[in-house]
Amino acid sequence: MRDDNRRGPGTIGKFYGVGLGPGDPKLLTLKAKEILEKVDVIFVPKADREGNSRARSIVEAATAGPWNFVELIFPMAKDEKILGSYWKKAAGRIAEEVWIGKTVAFVTIGDPFIYSTYIYVLKTLRQNFPDIEVETIPGISAFNAAASLAQIPLVEGEERLAILPVTDDLRPLRETFKEFDTVVLMKVGSKLERVVRLLDELNLIKNAVLISHAGCPNEYIERDLSILSGKELGYLSVIIVKCRQEEKA
Repeated sequence: MRDDNRRGPGTIGKFYGVGLGPGDPKLLTLKAKEILEKVDVIFVPKADREGNSRARSIVEAATAGPWNFVELIFPMAKDEKILGSYWKKAAGRIAEEVWIGKTVAFVTIGDPFIYSTYIYVLKTLRQNFPDIEVETIPGISAFNAAASLAQIPLVEGEERLAILPVTDDLRPLRETFKEFDTVVLMKVGSKLERVVRLLDELNLIKNAVLISHAGCPNEYIERDLSILSGKELGYLSVIIVKCRQEEKA
């Protein structure tokens, strides 16, 4: 890390966090496109070294090259001690480029401040390199795209909206369904079958819609969640539940 070898204010570059939207390259904002076409380096997060990066494919489809991509590995782990070393390494790598006068971007699916690795990288960067100038470009979130695809209003009038990840403990969801008019469940993944059982138990299954891989070629919308038993639709699935739908009918 070079935080003890900082250059003068006129020579350092700038760091951008850029939201790419849910997956459809056409949903990239004009501001994001402008930034990505002018930066010197684009940092792309990946879960492992193998396979293609979805974020990188969006950039390539939506912007004009040439691009200078640097891939950063962030394993799918929950232990913050393990992940912390990757966040620190990423922040140091980003700072190296900024200190030599380059403008750099860290791209992320959806919006940078909604369940994103960017949040942790930015915290680490601010802690270790507080003089680096940062600008964050918002992106269309997965649940916004999901609601549009399913033609479901998220909130109207004085309704209340809850957005939360599905964790191993589903018990708090019971109270959330009682307290809010609309509930958006993110990071459904392998817990799908348990969520479906809970919705059925609470008589909410007919009020729920699942949208998987919104904005991608393999997007999938299902309004009958009862048929999803035993199916694995992956990490990028959102369930929208209209908790008061029957009361208003």
